[in-house]
Amino acid sequence: MLVEEKIKLKKTDTLFLTGDYIDRGPDSKAVTDYIMRLRKESYEVVALMGNHEYLLLHAMESWEYFKLWMLNSGGTTLHDFGIDTENHAGPEAISRIPAPYLDFFRDLRYFAETPGFFITHGCFEGRTENPLEDVSSMIWRRIESYNETFLCGRKLIHGHIPMPVEEIRRRVDDPASLILNLDAGCVYVNKPGLGYLAALDLDSLNLFALKNCE
Repeated sequence: MLVEEKIKLKKTDTLFLTGDYIDRGPDSKAVTDYIMRLRKESYEVVALMGNHEYLLLHAMESWEYFKLWMLNSGGTTLHDFGIDTENHAGPEAISRIPAPYLDFFRDLRYFAETPGFFITHGCFEGRTENPLEDVSSMIWRRIESYNETFLCGRKLIHGHIPMPVEEIRRRVDDPASLILNLDAGCVYVNKPGLGYLAALDLDSLNLFALKNCE
């Protein structure tokens, strides 16, 4: 609804997605299907890596990551893909996800760049000379910092840190705000100010916010 009815995405647009397509929502497979369908229909979609996709990929090779992924709702994603975790436990279960989906997750980018913006899932490490070499921060970092030497006035857009939608709007409306968090905590429907899916028009800085209706 947000993409089609609010944003009204056109094939001349570029849609940037900041990650976390799986795990905590009601149907991770359907979300991934939707992104893949947009691409098949020739929409320009730049999908970034979130920490949940990162966990899935690393859980394929490591029991420690697998257990961490399970603690972060990875079991719901396996269930959405129809995988019986009682009979297929551990990293082997992930290999039962169909190959096109695993390829989709592997191909996710860690950042995107436009003339006026950098876009990541997590935050940049402000003290790093080249934040693009710090994959861990772009996936996990929750501390916002602005690297003026690297960003040179460009705004940094990220997700990963749930923030009340009105605070997001306040930042977007403030020309001095150089860090814009667009994570409105879509899955947290019972927490004040959260439970929204947010999007930003990078040309007009018009903020779209849609209440979770599931």
